[in-house]
Amino acid sequence: MNYNEYRKIICATPATPGLEYEIAVMWLNPGRLPIGVVSLNGCTDKVIRVPNEEINPRGSDRNIVPVIAVAREAFAGNADVTDIMLGTNITKIGSRAFAGCTALERITIPKGVTRFGIGTFENCVSLKDIYYEGTREGWEKIEKNTEKREIEFGRVIPGTPVHQITAERLIRIPGNEALVLANIHFRCDFPKKSPEFFIRAGKKDITQVFERKL
Repeated sequence: MNYNEYRKIICATPATPGLEYEIAVMWLNPGRLPIGVVSLNGCTDKVIRVPNEEINPRGSDRNIVPVIAVAREAFAGNADVTDIMLGTNITKIGSRAFAGCTALERITIPKGVTRFGIGTFENCVSLKDIYYEGTREGWEKIEKNTEKREIEFGRVIPGTPVHQITAERLIRIPGNEALVLANIHFRCDFPKKSPEFFIRAGKKDITQVFERKL
């Protein structure tokens, strides 16, 4: 499905209610922190739209905060969902987040995502289209965990602390083959995102120091 057609579906689909969330970073005032999706929480919808913002489940103030992550195995094993539309605040997608989603045909990926964990799309045998908010160059920079490089070292080169390389090889890592088989659509114009969340020390962004492994 071309993106212009799919964008009409995105715009007509409301955010999915009832998903389970947890805070994505550890800091003061947990009720004001950004959150991540940790499970479908019994939702049986075939089309899932993760919102840009949602109510923080911590505290009693019911603060609206950014949704910035999809936790490990958050959607794993769901054999019914056909479409997953990620909110444009999403920057982290955990390992095996969509593993076993055998009916999944389409997914949107925000340009803030920089890495897919091992087995993120394991057994996503029906995945046909990936709609990516960024450019082709941005997509190619995403760490996809489809292979790793192994090097065998030999003797130390005389007069140096450097070992000779005797062999090297690429080893395929199973679990993300669907990324290679699907059609990738670039420069997709997703609905407008909300302001990003940062923890700063002076002018330095230190958000990553406080991120939780959801």
